[in-house]
Amino acid sequence: MSEGIFSRYAPLAWERDLRVLPIEPGDKRPAKEISGWPGYLAAIPGAEIKTAWLSRYASNGWGVLLGSKIAPDHQLVALDIDDDRLVKPTLAVLGINPEDPSYCAKRGMKGLTVFMRAPKKGFKSTVIEGAEPLGNIDVLGAGKETVMPPSIHPDTGKPYENLGTTLLEADLALLPELTKKQVKLLKVVFGSPHVPTLMRGELTHIAGLEFAAQLVSAGASDQEAEALVRALLPVDYKGDSLKELPEWLSSARDKGYDQREGRGPSLAQAVMEVAVAGCVELFNDGDRNGYASVAAESGVVTYRVNSEGFKTWVRYQAHKALDRPVGAGPLLEAIAGIEAMALFDGASYVVNNRVAGDDEIVEIDLGTSDGRTVVIVGGGWRVSQEPRSKFARGSGYSALPEPVGGGKLSDLQELLGLSMENFLLVIAFIINALKPGGPFFILLVEGEQGSGKSFICEIIKRILDPNKAGRLRLPDNERDLMIQAKEYRHLNFDNASGMKAEMSDALCALATGGGIAVRKLYTDGDLHVMSFARPFVLNGISGYVNRPDLMERAIPLKLPALPENTRKTEAELLAAFEAILPGLLGVLYDAVSAALRNLASVEPPRHLRMADAARWIKAAEPALSLEGELIGSITEAQNEFVLERINDDPLVMKLRGLAVRRALEGKEGPFVGYVADLFTAFGEASKGLPPTPSRLSHTLKRLRPAMEKAGVTVEFLPRDRAGQKVRVTVDRSRLEPTFEQD
Repeated sequence: MSEGIFSRYAPLAWERDLRVLPIEPGDKRPAKEISGWPGYLAAIPGAEIKTAWLSRYASNGWGVLLGSKIAPDHQLVALDIDDDRLVKPTLAVLGINPEDPSYCAKRGMKGLTVFMRAPKKGFKSTVIEGAEPLGNIDVLGAGKETVMPPSIHPDTGKPYENLGTTLLEADLALLPELTKKQVKLLKVVFGSPHVPTLMRGELTHIAGLEFAAQLVSAGASDQEAEALVRALLPVDYKGDSLKELPEWLSSARDKGYDQREGRGPSLAQAVMEVAVAGCVELFNDGDRNGYASVAAESGVVTYRVNSEGFKTWVRYQAHKALDRPVGAGPLLEAIAGIEAMALFDGASYVVNNRVAGDDEIVEIDLGTSDGRTVVIVGGGWRVSQEPRSKFARGSGYSALPEPVGGGKLSDLQELLGLSMENFLLVIAFIINALKPGGPFFILLVEGEQGSGKSFICEIIKRILDPNKAGRLRLPDNERDLMIQAKEYRHLNFDNASGMKAEMSDALCALATGGGIAVRKLYTDGDLHVMSFARPFVLNGISGYVNRPDLMERAIPLKLPALPENTRKTEAELLAAFEAILPGLLGVLYDAVSAALRNLASVEPPRHLRMADAARWIKAAEPALSLEGELIGSITEAQNEFVLERINDDPLVMKLRGLAVRRALEGKEGPFVGYVADLFTAFGEASKGLPPTPSRLSHTLKRLRPAMEKAGVTVEFLPRDRAGQKVRVTVDRSRLEPTFEQD
């Protein structure tokens, strides 16, 4: 963090009677040593505390406590807009011109935070939730703080920047005023499902018509509505919505929308009653998610109550029963009521995504409109019209064909053009992925351009969990990862590249069944826990995985480039795949049946870290006439992969180099000493090495199992008062290349 940020800016803020706090390095919260920090809103710290803070936190960033009094009856507030797409329309609602001298804002990684004033009485912090896929706006008042420029953003490593007049220069009493009407209008605007449609600039007529009615109900004037819609539409929009808007607004007022706020629930109640009458069952998963089962052809289909699929079903049922279209407002009110019934009146069940079961039975949702499933037991499999388990279908959910007997795995090998070694690894992963619960091996696919890696991964996805979102980008954070895991049973991450340690840890947790706990809303203390175990594939050119804990959970697949004269078009390959898929599913489900039949009598392959996952694969091998081959191929591929990565690790190379140097100096035997001594023995710091003795100790512990495979053994000896001792032994037979280089 830059030197002197807090010591420079805090005194300037105190002079303006603003309440400020030092920020914890690498975070957005106040320094962790400062407890009860919201209490500093009541008064600026005394001289003694100021002096202590300026000394101790001189180089920290600084943050402003919102709620500071800036006029006799007004306080300093802020709108934290976390989505770039919301900035322009938000400023339009607020009537703020970025060219105006009163404009005062700052920016971090995305969106914008704009400073305003609000009445001290009756103002509360709140969250304005954006309709999917938009972000939220946090309205921040007393008791909240925000990090100020030029503090360093913890995610980007770059300074926050000021926009417009800075907070230390602005006439605070002239900041734009935030009114209750504006907050209400913002909630209407960004909670509307029609806003994303207007932002795309496609099929805007119906969306614009209904959105205009919402604006009229919220009390927006024609000028406010015009400015807002103009801000929402794309810059290059060439449609007629702006021309038609006055007529839409006039029509909404003629229909009484400007006087019927609060009269909507009658229609919402009617929609709710129609929908509930058409549901087979309302229930929940015990984790605050409501579900509805509805009749479909000759079966039953289950939806999450908040899903687009269920909303479409409700619209259709209401249209049939009420003989009128249902707008967004009544629909959302009806959905909220149905969800409450599912959560508080419905039973709780385990809700599954595509695959359900235990060690005795596996059930697979085919995704068909009649709700058929495949039921697999130790004696075989059958297609059932009556699901035994509760399945929910997320966005883009697609159907599998009905499986048939008589298929051949060799058809898939021929289609994909894989060597036997690589094909065994693919089959091992697919069999493991059909296990009803984790842990799951991770399939890591590496290959240069033209190796067909993306196509192979998509075929695996189509076998396990077909979805319109066949290829995903690896998300930036664990929260988004868990949201994707909630939506999809199998995840296919395409073109992975450099991976942060935090994401590597999150992927390990996803493979074995970990989760995260996050606050549901910025303004409350409610925690929402997301925990899933999912099979998934990562593909990339090379080198995107380098942490041993992820390597040891993986099935690594290395693909050579395909000869150009043997390539077929993707359309040809997909047509051939669809032809063999029913028989291929039959073979794979035979293997799952064998796994269920043999699981209790099979000893786990304890030499593999993922022993439970490997046990399932081993139990399935007899059905494929591959006894020992699948587990053997995983073991061999893992050993080669870990050795290749660990041999190139800077720490391993440094330890080997140290052993060479000691041998040349006549020092035989292992290195024995404190971690700090080992760190010093490395000499000058170099790229890739731990920067401190404590980090070196942590890295040695983390890499120890992998380094042992490379002939570098690390033993941690008893700690004494001087520190932690280690013994490092290097296999001398692997040092010859290093001797030659020296």
